[in-house]
Amino acid sequence: MRIQAFIERAGSMPNGWARVDLVRKVRAGLLLDFSVHRGRRGKILGHWTVTFGGVHEIKITDLDGGGLAVYPSSHPAARQYVARLATLRWPRSGDTPEVLAALQQAHVEAVDDWIPFDRYLQINTPYNGTPFLPHFAPVSGNCFVCKGPDFLLRAYANALEATGQQVHLRLHGRPQRRTLRPQVLHFGSSYVVADCLTAEQQ
Repeated sequence: MRIQAFIERAGSMPNGWARVDLVRKVRAGLLLDFSVHRGRRGKILGHWTVTFGGVHEIKITDLDGGGLAVYPSSHPAARQYVARLATLRWPRSGDTPEVLAALQQAHVEAVDDWIPFDRYLQINTPYNGTPFLPHFAPVSGNCFVCKGPDFLLRAYANALEATGQQVHLRLHGRPQRRTLRPQVLHFGSSYVVADCLTAEQQ
């Protein structure tokens, strides 16, 4: 069964509440066993096993989330794995709270919390007895360097330019072409990003 059909089927159940009963890593990827209940405490309406192949990311923090959704490869959690890669550089003099705030705002506007702020933009926050001033890493010569998906680094570049920084954004190669496009299965506060998602009713 296609994953979208499972989502629609579970969503059509009266007062349906999805719960993860079992998480299993297998050679082909990952399996999640779901049960759908009538309300949070109600009787079980059905069982499904969802198989994930080509897993890119697993974030499971909530097994009793209630709702289910699936997002296409244009979603930022999936898009980061197929986007063109880029490198962003800006002067080390741009290590200020204003710049950090601008980058954080740009990050939230571009991807919300689907991508951790420090995944591509590494920030060191040592305490050395002075006022708290984070600084960026790594560095190359007189510049900070950030590598990651082009759509996110473009957002960073625009934010840096708005604060008066001189930036250099370099794109690498061509956009990635993939036969399979990753999707995101979102349940509660958890999600899995994978190339292939299928569901089987038990």
